[in-house]
Amino acid sequence: MKQLIRSTLIIAGAAALSAARSSAAPDSLTFVIGNGPFAGTYHEDQPLCFQTKEPKVLAATFRNLDAKGPKALAEGGIKLDNPDAPGAKTGDLIAGFGGNGKKVDLEYNVFNVPIEVTRAGRGATLVGAGRSKEGVAIRVTATCSSIEQL
Repeated sequence: MKQLIRSTLIIAGAAALSAARSSAAPDSLTFVIGNGPFAGTYHEDQPLCFQTKEPKVLAATFRNLDAKGPKALAEGGIKLDNPDAPGAKTGDLIAGFGGNGKKVDLEYNVFNVPIEVTRAGRGATLVGAGRSKEGVAIRVTATCSSIEQL
């Protein structure tokens, strides 16, 4: 009888942990390209979320070596400079399209734009928006449930 109760508690505990884990927000990167030939919303799961000590950077990036077609999002990310410094935060945005897995056909870069940071436990949400030198509006939102320290 004791064994049956223990087994039931273990199974119930595992089920509760599984349910709690699935309710957590998954890691993601969302790119909104506001105008131009690549206008649209692009979503990528499983970005690499990391923070480095030198240089002091917090970033979320991805690269799809199997991107097919010239309008496929092949790489991109958001980088926050000096994440632990007090005051307003700034960083860079990147979105690259097409390519052959080694080099993209077209890349939009936005440098030194305001970045909103919301820390939650071991994770963070980063949001940045700006215009590339071509005049293309870009907004990048990264959701990271945990950040790897490099």
